[in-house]
Amino acid sequence: MPLYGNGPQDFQKRGFLDEEFRLFHVRDQAEKMYDFHYHDFLKIMVLLEGNVNYVIEGRSYRLAPFDIVLVDRGAIHRPEVDPSLPYDRLILYLSPGFLGELSSCFEQAAYRHSNVLRLTRQERQPLLDLLMRLEKSLAHTEDFAAPLYCRLLCLEFMILLNRICLKSASQYLTESTMDFRVAGLISHINGHLADDLSIPSLAACCCMSPYHMMRLFKKETGYTIGNYICEKRLLKARELLEAGASATQACFQSGFNSYSSFLRAYKKQFRGLPRRG
Repeated sequence: MPLYGNGPQDFQKRGFLDEEFRLFHVRDQAEKMYDFHYHDFLKIMVLLEGNVNYVIEGRSYRLAPFDIVLVDRGAIHRPEVDPSLPYDRLILYLSPGFLGELSSCFEQAAYRHSNVLRLTRQERQPLLDLLMRLEKSLAHTEDFAAPLYCRLLCLEFMILLNRICLKSASQYLTESTMDFRVAGLISHINGHLADDLSIPSLAACCCMSPYHMMRLFKKETGYTIGNYICEKRLLKARELLEAGASATQACFQSGFNSYSSFLRAYKKQFRGLPRRG
């Protein structure tokens, strides 16, 4: 059964989602720092109010009210919020297994090279109505067939969102800011996780000195290059395990050169041994 709460902080720490989905309505009015982080599940955020830049994998999007932010599994992100205004948003956490083909909106975002969908008034109102109905229904779990009704509302929201995303005329926000060298470096890393990603090889790839490259990467993403690569390789290894690969196959196909170091990192990150899905 899905749950409803006042904030997602516990899930950011835990890094996994037990239910099919969770909805949060969060309103922050005090100054607050948001750290870079990622989730083991899919995330949709709808900005209701606030002056917010949303940073995803190094790209910074200046949001407008009712923009929809699509954050894929494993994507490193954080909001940068003007504390003089309330930061009001709806957040929907989704299990990849729950969505199936309804995850097309995230695939489309990757294809469009943008994580933010800007809707017309006619497009956004039905989506907002569904989320408000879902929010209300999740607060009345004693009603007849409440879990089933909430599930149907969530599925209806996702169906409508996917239909909008798949339209060729859909407006994805392209005004994002990121140093082109870091953008290229991130793309290269994610496309070559199983290859040599040593600091010297990466510096040669982006035509920068190792020191300048590492400094710029940390400034743009909040992560060191080593930590970024390690976390991306661990996420890749987990995907391989879920697809049926053995722990040894997942280790080397995701770019680790030592099974013992992979095992230590995996246990520390996911608090368990690597097992086939």
